[in-house]
Amino acid sequence: PVFPWCRSRPIGKISQNLIVSQKRLIIFEMIRSFQIPPMLYRITGNGINEAMVVTADGELLGTSHRRPSPKHSHKATLITDITLDYIRLGNELNQRQLIYSEMEMSENTIGIASAGPECFVIAIADQNIEAGLLKTRVTACAAHVKGSLMPLTDAS
Repeated sequence: PVFPWCRSRPIGKISQNLIVSQKRLIIFEMIRSFQIPPMLYRITGNGINEAMVVTADGELLGTSHRRPSPKHSHKATLITDITLDYIRLGNELNQRQLIYSEMEMSENTIGIASAGPECFVIAIADQNIEAGLLKTRVTACAAHVKGSLMPLTDAS
C-alpha cells in the first residue's frame, strides 16, 4: 500500500475516509513547514503587502505575517470564495482551468494563482503596483508550492 498506516485497516469506505483525512493532515503539515512563511514573505515588497496560501475551503495554511490574526483568515476565506465563484462560472462556460486571476478592489489589487487542485496562493498589493510584478511573483510562488505538494497529489 501507498500509505503505511492503512496496512492493518480493513478496505472500505471507513478506511478510505481515514486515508483522505490523513492526507489532508500531511498537506497541512507540509504547507506549515518552516520554509513556506519565509517564501511568502520574500514575494512581499515593492507594493505587495501580504501573501497567503489557502485551501479551496478558504482555510489559511500559511501567511507572510509572523503572527496571523483572525482578520487574515477572514480575508483568505472571502477571497477564496470569490475565486471559486469565478472557477464555477468558467466551468459553466467551458473555459480553461484557473492559473492566475487578478482583481482590482477600491484600495488594493489581489492576485490569485492556483497552486494545485485545492490550493491557492493569494497576494494583496497596492492599487498602483507595477504592471506584471504581482503576476510574476504570485505565479512563481504558486509553482514552488505546487512542486512541494506534487508527491502528495500524485499519490492520490
